[in-house]
Amino acid sequence: MKTLGSLLIALALTAASFAFEIHMSPNGDDTADGTAAAPLKSFPAVLERLKGWHADGDVEVVMQAGVYHVEEPIVVGPEHQPAGCKILFRAARGAWPSISGGRKITGWAVDENGAWTTEIPEVKQGEWRFRELFVNSAPATRARHPNEGYFRIEKSLPDRRSGFTFKPGDIPAAANGAELVFLHDWSMSRIDIASIDEATHTLKTKFSIGPSAAHYAIDHFEPHPRYYLENSLALLDQPGEWYLDEASGKLTYLPREGETLENTEFIAPAAKQLVVVRGTDKKPVCGVRFEFIEFQHAAWPLPAEGYASSQATMHEARDASPRSNSRGIMPAAILFEMAENCSIVDGRIANIGCSGVWFGSRTKNCFIERCLIEDISGNGVNIGEDRNRRVDGKPWSEAAPQQIARGNRVENCVIRRTGRQFFGSIGVWVAFAAETKVVHNEITDLPYSGVSVGWLWNPTPTPVEKNVVEANHIHHVMQKLSDGGGIYTLGRQPGTRLAGNHIHDIPLNAGRAESNGMFLDEGSDQITIEGNLIYNIDRSPLRFHKAQEMFVRRNVLVCRDAAIPPLRYNSTNPETIEQTDNVVLTADKFDLATYEKMVAGSGVEQTPPFLLPRQY
Repeated sequence: MKTLGSLLIALALTAASFAFEIHMSPNGDDTADGTAAAPLKSFPAVLERLKGWHADGDVEVVMQAGVYHVEEPIVVGPEHQPAGCKILFRAARGAWPSISGGRKITGWAVDENGAWTTEIPEVKQGEWRFRELFVNSAPATRARHPNEGYFRIEKSLPDRRSGFTFKPGDIPAAANGAELVFLHDWSMSRIDIASIDEATHTLKTKFSIGPSAAHYAIDHFEPHPRYYLENSLALLDQPGEWYLDEASGKLTYLPREGETLENTEFIAPAAKQLVVVRGTDKKPVCGVRFEFIEFQHAAWPLPAEGYASSQATMHEARDASPRSNSRGIMPAAILFEMAENCSIVDGRIANIGCSGVWFGSRTKNCFIERCLIEDISGNGVNIGEDRNRRVDGKPWSEAAPQQIARGNRVENCVIRRTGRQFFGSIGVWVAFAAETKVVHNEITDLPYSGVSVGWLWNPTPTPVEKNVVEANHIHHVMQKLSDGGGIYTLGRQPGTRLAGNHIHDIPLNAGRAESNGMFLDEGSDQITIEGNLIYNIDRSPLRFHKAQEMFVRRNVLVCRDAAIPPLRYNSTNPETIEQTDNVVLTADKFDLATYEKMVAGSGVEQTPPFLLPRQY
């Protein structure tokens, strides 16, 4: 990412002047003074200095160039702000530091077939597992079958959970023990295979496919759903693929053309989180900022009985706990909780095995701005939280609605290739939050929805209100799953606005349900949809399902042909959808000049040209 680093460093630093500096370097010394000439080496040493900070003034932690390896997250709390100081972690001028939770893999040899192999003692001893491998900073492909696309099941087994029959020749018996990747229309499962019987063409899994709810049965959404296999030596057949034998600790990689042992670097994630900024109800962390820093390589192990998900990385615990069937949310590599006025600016978050950034419980006025977020296994950015947290024995949203995450924003970011492992993931997920702003972002190349705002499946009043999704360029999303859209909503949200967005290239998908430019799903209520351009959608630009009162104003809605309605209603009374001054076109009568004429005068801020598209 030298190109990105050069671009970002060329920008002027915008932080206010800080009174004191602590310097650090990957080649520093934790017993040093922490000056530019004698920098510290590790974050624990820096944080220990901050604990004793009683001077009157804010602190700037200046990071010299290089990679800062972490095995445990950098945890910043109120104890690091004893004088109430703000803390800025930033790159030294002209530098591009990287915080990495990965380990470099070495000791490679070439076998007689040309494959590269190495043995990793920590894996053999059960101390380390990884699901991702990065080769010269890019994600490599875990051995899979087929190499492109999917197979389709022939028929589910009678219990509709434990396996299925497959077409002759689709699955080799040698792939026994591989991981089944199964697509449920708008969610997915990753479950280990127990047996493959080539005589009867039957595959059985070690654990149940799909979450416990009845509608996740194998053949509920469609009779012949998609699947593929991953992670078996028998599937290793393409350059760029790799396989890890966890019993022996042997890692095998098939090199691509031009790769040599001398010019190829391998990194696998080890740390489960990179940064945690967490306060308390009585003393939130305030004013912690990260500038011109790259964050890479965080791991997330699957639950013991596999990954069975619904949407937005919600998944069952699948362990021996009493709440094994309860749903939680995948963690994020960078987490803010009980934090105010904290931020990440002009950075890069990439090559992450979980979700990227989370402004979570009781956060206020935090933001991520001018960042590149790419190659993320889960959601790109989370804002808010679910209702699992309890206050006085009740969901917090009922007992303490004032604790809602409020005033956070995602602005001028590029978010792409999220959901790489977990296809039900979202570019930006806004759940039980208020006054959030998702503005001026480019969101692209996603398996499911671009932006999702909710998060209750009915119109019951909650503290969710006044969220704004405006002037974003959202395109080429819904690339693997179905039943979503460029923007997806749930629940009652008075004052929420979806405005001035440029949404296009949403495919039909291979599942049962259609996908749309915007999908206003169950309970969506009191939401204004205004001044958007939606085109090149294989089905209706807008779809409403069990929606309530909505306001659709001054949009340009382009349908592929006259047979496709601009608005589709599923279990929704059309009379509750107020429509004003919308322009409906068919594809043969549309071009961008038409958009400029029809939408520019709408009074709604439009997607800035530099995001159409932005190049790094």
